[in-house]
Amino acid sequence: MCNKLRSNLDLKIIIRSLIIIFTVFSISSIFVYKQTTKKFHTNTTKQIHLKSQLVNKDITNIFENNKIISEIIETDENVNRYLLEVKKREDVKTNVLYPKVIKTFKNIMKSHDDIYSIWVANEQANFYLDAIGNSNSSCYNIYKRPWREQVANSDEVILTDPYIEYGTCIEVISLIKSLRQDNKIIGYVGIDIKLDHIFTIMEDYIVGKKGMNFLINKNYEFIYSYVGENDEDIVFKNKLIEHVKTLDKDCRDYRKITYKNNKYFIYHHIIDLNGWGIIQLIPENDIDQDINDFLKIMLIIFSIAAISLLIIIIFEGIMYKLRENRLKIQARTDSLTGSINRSYFMELSKQEFCLAKKENRKFNLLMIDIDYFKSVNDNYGHHIGDVVLENMARLSVRLLGNNNAIFGRVGGEEFAAIIMDIDEKEAFIVAEDLRTKISNMDINTDKGNISINVSIGLTSMKNSDIQLKEILKRADKAMYEAKKSGRNKVKIK
Repeated sequence: MCNKLRSNLDLKIIIRSLIIIFTVFSISSIFVYKQTTKKFHTNTTKQIHLKSQLVNKDITNIFENNKIISEIIETDENVNRYLLEVKKREDVKTNVLYPKVIKTFKNIMKSHDDIYSIWVANEQANFYLDAIGNSNSSCYNIYKRPWREQVANSDEVILTDPYIEYGTCIEVISLIKSLRQDNKIIGYVGIDIKLDHIFTIMEDYIVGKKGMNFLINKNYEFIYSYVGENDEDIVFKNKLIEHVKTLDKDCRDYRKITYKNNKYFIYHHIIDLNGWGIIQLIPENDIDQDINDFLKIMLIIFSIAAISLLIIIIFEGIMYKLRENRLKIQARTDSLTGSINRSYFMELSKQEFCLAKKENRKFNLLMIDIDYFKSVNDNYGHHIGDVVLENMARLSVRLLGNNNAIFGRVGGEEFAAIIMDIDEKEAFIVAEDLRTKISNMDINTDKGNISINVSIGLTSMKNSDIQLKEILKRADKAMYEAKKSGRNKVKIK
């Protein structure tokens, strides 16, 4: 049903969008034609700034994404155990964790095309291991690696200057993080990015047919240069750096420089991540005035069309979202009691369990079962049993809501609740209060007032709990113990 709604929505959006764009374009074509015959003063600032922002974004995204990956690897239990267990170079491939570490690295590289290699190095055993299993450690000396001192003195992910990658002649840039235990370095994890990959990005965002892009580090040394290394080029690059040093960050008041009889505007932009700078040289005569004016007007036209299209999308999107939310609520709600159903309760429970484990928070689970509910149905009829379930659920939601609990119906007369951030004693008090108030509740039915009792099983998450099902089993056992010991009780397991 949802797919059918989405298909109808997409068809309506396409038809209406085409009508609006065609209408706006037709009306505006005459205006565009007249305006393009006039001469206006050229303005390339937006185009240049956009290009600079895009190259900045692409390069920064590579480093930021890989920084996150290195921090994820840092928390990988297999990697940490491997580095701790391997004491000798001879044990690199014989350790039982070796295939798991290799598999982890390969899986990451499969989904990240910009990564050239992932590796770990051990401080004590002085060995190196990369994603394809290279570990020829006989000639590897971690203490002579160009990045070692910088990384060893920092707890952060370090982005290195270009260097020759171990075992190859390939120039790379690495994001390297020291792995520590009790403030002692046990090893390093590194993610290598080919310098050529950065160069490709730089070339993708050249402005103008004869434009040039350069990449410099924070010490104003060239990492990527569009020109050669002859005497004329060296003089030019030195002069270029002198100009850049006088420019403010993100300067838009362009200086000019001449190279081989061509005049260029200089644009300098600092990359967000590491203080590197992008220098863009834009040819003075490479931007066509009339084309820019035409594109500017077309931008206005299509902006109007896009806004119109956006209005349609928003309207249709709201209507679709309302329908989707209505279906979602129906799928997650128990139709009788109005509380959440079993499947959604289990989904939320897993989320809260993972959050509690990750953030070391308290996690309590209540299993609640109505005592002798079968006799209610047998003596008064199922419609009275439904009234009992509705009233019991309504009271439970109201009482447990003060503790931000998650409450749901997980079976016929069985309910469950998750309570976070309180200890077991406090959870027991909440459970006892719920049990007492349910016992004291008079349920008004067309066959008179009815009273019920509940048996509650309570358990709290322990450090040894790995999966949610372990907690569910304990709570069930506790609930059945409450029933066996006389019912109308709260038992802790």
